[in-house]
Amino acid sequence: MGYVDTVLLPGETVRFRTGRHWVLYVPGLLLGLLGAGCAGWTAYAYAAAEFGEHVDILWPALSAGLLGLAVVLLGRAWYRRRVTEIAVTDRRVIYRSGLLRRTTSEMPLDRIEKIDVEQGLVGQMLDYGNVSVNGIACGIGADRLKRIAGPIRLRSHVIAGDPPARLPQRPVVAELGRATVVQAPPTAAPALTESAPAAAAR
Repeated sequence: MGYVDTVLLPGETVRFRTGRHWVLYVPGLLLGLLGAGCAGWTAYAYAAAEFGEHVDILWPALSAGLLGLAVVLLGRAWYRRRVTEIAVTDRRVIYRSGLLRRTTSEMPLDRIEKIDVEQGLVGQMLDYGNVSVNGIACGIGADRLKRIAGPIRLRSHVIAGDPPARLPQRPVVAELGRATVVQAPPTAAPALTESAPAAAAR
């Protein structure tokens, strides 16, 4: 059970869930491929060298460094995806990030003024982007909602939130001189009934 499920109010339902896009893994994967290529070249150099021939230590060190950095980047991307939760319910937008030091933000749908989505060409193709939710005296900036999966769907669910309930109509008060007249909403006129003498005459 995630953070969103633990903070839902009675009767509140989740409309949309998302998080960090898998594109966060791309830098680590590229470095891993480069490190694997260096390691392969190193193995080939050792295999081709004659017995007792000195082989440059640069390639083994470079391949080890690249593979180690790739592991770090992949682990960081996995952690960021694991600890980030974004949800749109029928009442609010919920954001949570972090494990040891947790950061949470919540914004009611009726306080949201606009929601901005930034996508490049690659982001449009892979369906990710930066999202900024701006509201009345509060907001969740794009510095937090970076590389979010399905940003257009997120915006659509926020915009499709329930409209605020309409306030009941109040009677109109008009002042005539010193007297105050309260004009109530119009009602149906009562049905006319015949008087008793007219009914007896018939």
